[in-house]
Amino acid sequence: MPGLNFMVNGREYSLTVSPLMRLLDLLREEVRLTGTKESCGEGECGSCTVLLDGRPV
Repeated sequence: MPGLNFMVNGREYSLTVSPLMRLLDLLREEVRLTGTKESCGEGECGSCTVLLDGRPV
């Protein structure tokens, strides 16, 4: 499984995750940022939008 090194809200993380894990699940389950929500489950409505290098994705 691939290892990820990343920073969220000024805090660094180093995690090993499944390549099938969604970013939404990583943020909620591994980083415990439960403010990110799933709504439509398709990426259409924008409720699960996060900023990546200052850009919404």
